Amino acid sequence: MMSDSRLPHFSALRAFEAAARHENFSRAAEELHLTHGAISHQVRALERELGLALFERHGKQVRITAAGAQYARQLAKAFADMAAASAALRRNAVHQRLTIAAVPAFAARWLAPRLGGFIERHPAINVVLQTGEQWLADGVDVAIRRADGAYPGWLVAPVMVEVGDQAVSPHYHDGSKGYLMLLPAVAEQRPQVQAFRDWLQEEVTLYQRQLAARASD
Repeated sequence: MMSDSRLPHFSALRAFEAAARHENFSRAAEELHLTHGAISHQVRALERELGLALFERHGKQVRITAAGAQYARQLAKAFADMAAASAALRRNAVHQRLTIAAVPAFAARWLAPRLGGFIERHPAINVVLQTGEQWLADGVDVAIRRADGAYPGWLVAPVMVEVGDQAVSPHYHDGSKGYLMLLPAVAEQRPQVQAFRDWLQEEVTLYQRQLAARASD
């Protein structure tokens, strides 16, 4: 007799459960793509392991016992639970999705070239890269933007610091700094770049002081 902690062979359990459900060895054999003799052999092996009869045999006719019927119900539930758990894992593996939203330039020049390595390391994750404006929409898991402030429901963390330089042709406006007076309108079109606006205001103020000093001479 088998010990209480050791499970019978899975093939024997499957054969018995199918035979009990159909109450017929031949139909169980068809379902499992086995022979009638293989089902009969598996059931008898299971009965020997358990130490009791699961079917009453009368010639070619078989009838499940009360103990066998109770055991079959328990096995059917266990098989159904295993099937459901396996199906859930398959769905998660196949349909696990990561949606990333980023501005077009950053996505094309920095992010997209680096996503290949991530996808190779995590083939079960379906990565979707969005470059539209609806970056706070439902379904977006990660949003990479140039922005300040808090966003309710989102965990905000800095990714990198933007460093920029301003450059103007030395021939623009005949080399005069008069172009500075025209740039505030440009800055208003990029209100999110606060550093640029701060720098511009300092330069305009300095230029105005220089003009005032020349006028007083």
